[in-house]
Formats: sequence, C-alpha cells, structure tokens
Amino acid sequence: MPLFDVPGTRRASTFSDQPPADFHLLGPLRSLGTLACTQTGFLTDRAPDFRFPGPLQAIPELCRAAAAEYQRRDATAFRDWLSTQAAALPSAATLLRQAAELPVARAELLLVPLIYLNHLWRQGSPEDEPASGPSTMPAPLAELVVSTSNTAGTIPRFNQIVMTMLAWELDGVSGGEALTYQDITALDRMRPAFWLNHGNQSELDLYRAFFAVEAFGAPIYGWGCHALECAKVDDRAGATEALRRVQAALRNVFMVTKRLIPLIDPDEFRRIQVTCGWIEDEVTGVASGYQLPFLLMLDALFHVNFSHPDVIAARANNLRFVPEDWQAFFRMIYDHQPVLKTWVRESGDAALDKAYRSCVDLFALFRQMHRHLGGQAIKGGTTTGRVFGSAEKNYEQFMDEMAALVVDTTAAGDLAAAAAPDSPAAAASRGVRP
Repeated sequence: MPLFDVPGTRRASTFSDQPPADFHLLGPLRSLGTLACTQTGFLTDRAPDFRFPGPLQAIPELCRAAAAEYQRRDATAFRDWLSTQAAALPSAATLLRQAAELPVARAELLLVPLIYLNHLWRQGSPEDEPASGPSTMPAPLAELVVSTSNTAGTIPRFNQIVMTMLAWELDGVSGGEALTYQDITALDRMRPAFWLNHGNQSELDLYRAFFAVEAFGAPIYGWGCHALECAKVDDRAGATEALRRVQAALRNVFMVTKRLIPLIDPDEFRRIQVTCGWIEDEVTGVASGYQLPFLLMLDALFHVNFSHPDVIAARANNLRFVPEDWQAFFRMIYDHQPVLKTWVRESGDAALDKAYRSCVDLFALFRQMHRHLGGQAIKGGTTTGRVFGSAEKNYEQFMDEMAALVVDTTAAGDLAAAAAPDSPAAAASRGVRP
C-alpha cells in the first residue's frame, strides 16, 4: 500500500498537554503532521513501552496478574485478592512521587494498566451482570489512577482510544522501538498488552478487529488530506489518485475486518465489551468505534451527516474521550473549503467523480457489513455505556441505528445533491463547541 509522506513531527503524547493548534491556518497536511505520521497514522509511531522505573513497574505486573485472577469468575475472591495485592504496594506518597516525574507521554501509558485494573475491580467477574454505579479501587491504586489521569489529561475510564490506540504489543518489537506500516499490519504478531479475559481467543480476535481498522487504515489520513489540498488548487488528477489510494486502504480494512468479526464468539463478546461501560457512574464510560480516528476521518472527509438522534447522542457521548486536538483536526477536515463533495460535483471530471463515488460506496458497504456481522455478535447483550429494557430491544436499536448510518453514508456519494451542513445537534456531536 503506497503511503503519503506526512510532513512535520507529531506531538509526543496522545492526550496532549498543549492547546489545539490553529488547524484552519495550518491546512490539512501540516495539521496532520502534528498528530499522526506516515507509517502508523494515529497509532503510536513507537511500540507502547510498559516498562517503568522503580516501584511503578509493579502496576503493569499487577494488571497482568489480575487478568488471570479475574478469570476465576468469583467477584468476592477477586476483590479480596486485589485488595491484598494493593496493600503490599509501596505507599501512595511513593508511587505518586515517582509518577509525577514521568513525562506526559509516559504517564499516558502508566494510566493504561490502571484503567484496566479499575475496570476489573469494578466488574469483579466476567460472568456477572454489568456493574453499575461508582467504584473506587483500594489504596494506593485509587489515588494513583486519579493523579495519573490528571497528568495525562484524560478521563480514567475504559474506552476505545485506550484499548485500541495504546494497549497493545507486537511480537518481535521491543517497547519504545520505531514502527513501520509493515509492522502494524502484521496482525498475527499483535496482541493486547493487558487482557480482560486472560488468553481468550475471542478477545484476541475482537482486539485485532478493532486494531486492524487503524493499522490498515493508516494511509487514509495522508491521502485524504492530500485530496483536500488538491481540491484547494483544483488539481483534479492529484485528487483522483489520492482518492484511489483512500479507497484501496478502505478496501484492505473491509477485507480484514470481514474475516475477523465472524471469529468473535457472541458470548465472549458480551463478557468483554458489554461489561466495559460505567453505567450510572458520575462519568458514563464507553468503548465505541465512534472514537476511532479512522471513522472520524472518513465521516469528515466525505461530509457524512448523521440523522438518527440516538447515533448523534452516542457520538457526542463518545467524543468526551477523544483528545481535543483530534476533535479540532477532524472539525477542520469537515469544514475545509471547498467541500470535497461540492468540488467533485462541480468539476465535471469523470475520473474524479468515479474515484470519489468508489470511496463512499465502499464506506457504506463497510457499514452495512458491520451492521450485519456486529448484529450477530451483539444479540443478547447491551452496548457499552447504555441501558436497554431487554436484549431484544438493544438488538433492534443497534440495527436501526446502523441502518441509518448506512443511509447517511450512501447519501454522501450522491453527487446530484449538494453538500449540506450538519444539523445543529449533529454538528455539536462532532465536538463543535457552542
């Protein structure tokens, strides 16, 4: 897959401690270079490194041990075990002092096992119904997760950014080692750095399905931004080639996820995904694809305007976990002038028209596939961070929402209709501030 060379140097941390840049002034490609890179897109450009100095190394080690204990499916015994382990850790003062010395990017990675531990503690057993209400880990873990989340600048809840973008390892690549596109697309070598159901094959397949979207989708960011840059100067040939590359990357994502999703056992899916919500907590945590930059990029690039009120609400809820500068970047992509659809429509260029439509058609097909296969996995459970009266109602709503998404995506490819702005509610769900 040809990669577009993204200029600039990305920020070191995902949840940046810097304010968002003026992306409208920088333009698409220069803006992208502050957040992503040529080889790995929005995934980290180095393998996540969960080795920490001194007593902090006890945290990832405890998280790995906790996943095995959690698999015993006894919530009381698990919480007793974790309480005993927590009491044996160094004091809160010691851990907080060590954590305060970490750079922001390292604090982000320390937060990953803390978030997993917090989830495991709260749920207790994968066999139990999804936990509800607030939950506080025993000291010193409770103090450390709050302090580290403040340093990292993100909500300390299980979510898709933490799970897919940060919590992984790659066989044959040491933590901190530079990555290539070939590395991240070697899915047989990729595994979770931390487990919810230790060693579970269905969890591995689910993890790889989410990871594959970002890994195989990494080229779309550079080529998509290049298409917008070409539209700015009316370079139709350049944009046609860029959109062909976007379509090729999307095709790779489609083929890989189509193969992986049917491997996910529905019962195991519910044990993994369903119990990750923080229902009726002060912050309702979610782990949804609405957070992934791959989908944020395609929706913004092709002006996909959501119409279903529950989809709009779900996306707005999910965006609380998406870094602010990512949100600002994708708002800029959506707001870019000329709007890609409008420019293609007015160009009268047959090759450009075909390249654009092929992207949107495949994107709609991707969502149709997700609706069908995801529906098979979700039957009998509830989606993360949401409550339904029954499993049947949940399934019906999922299928209804996904059908609306397919319609909305298909409409973006109708060049006979002019590009229209989002409704106020849908615009707000993109992270646009009032």
